[in-house]
Amino acid sequence: MKKMQNLVMWKGTVVDKFMETTVIPAIIEKKELDFNRLGDEAVALAKNQFDFSKFQIYTDPTVTKTEAANEFCILDIHEIGKIYTEEELAQTYSLIRDAVLNIPTIKMPDGKLLIDFLKECNLLLPNVSNWQVEVEKARVKPQMDLIAYHNWKPVVIDWKLSESYAADYSRQLIICGITVYLKRLEKTDKKPYEYADIKLFEVNLLKGVVKEHVFSEEKINDMIDYINLTSKDIALLTDTPDGAPVDIEDFELTDNEGSCKFCNYRSLCSFLLLNENQYDEKSYFEFVQNNQLV
Repeated sequence: MKKMQNLVMWKGTVVDKFMETTVIPAIIEKKELDFNRLGDEAVALAKNQFDFSKFQIYTDPTVTKTEAANEFCILDIHEIGKIYTEEELAQTYSLIRDAVLNIPTIKMPDGKLLIDFLKECNLLLPNVSNWQVEVEKARVKPQMDLIAYHNWKPVVIDWKLSESYAADYSRQLIICGITVYLKRLEKTDKKPYEYADIKLFEVNLLKGVVKEHVFSEEKINDMIDYINLTSKDIALLTDTPDGAPVDIEDFELTDNEGSCKFCNYRSLCSFLLLNENQYDEKSYFEFVQNNQLV
């Protein structure tokens, strides 16, 4: 279930995958970019993923995630029967296309076109997810949509499709910046980066807006404090003296509605709350089919 997504989350995943496997490689290979064609290709990728989920190919033990490659997808509308409309699906496809069509018009904070900026880079590394560092006593391993080296200095770019103007992704990007900074220190034959060398950009492909997040000593120290506090909280919650499994009933319910809204386990959580934490598969599926969670 941790791989399951709703339609809102899914459109971002499709575009992330398309940027990683198609757009960025095309820029690296200096190919001509026809964004109308690329928009169609992105929607085609989404439709292939939708069919993969619809026919529940992911349940076939002979098909691995690696073999499924870019088509791998599990949507809650297919896995747990969450209700959706054809209009919602069409809107999702439309937003995926719009995100790709917007790319050539997006400008960096200095006024330069994003696409020109990317073409100028010395190196582009999409979907970097294997960089792990130690931040004091915590292990940090962020997923970075793109690390670009512009004039041989690192630029972390995070693709977003959020339609909210209140969303704040600064923490996520600062953690990425700390990871880039610390990974450089591992290379003893290389000069360490200055904080000012590392740039952090949040690129909203739907709004066509690029937001730079400040990477300063103050921001870094605040984030290290946050990481330490969070890791200690996790340890306090999950570490038991005798190593016994953690009982989920020992945890308090969240009071953050946003956490619930985008949680893959929302329907399961609701079912358990209504049934005194007793799970029955047949009853659960009937519950999901009969109750659309809004």
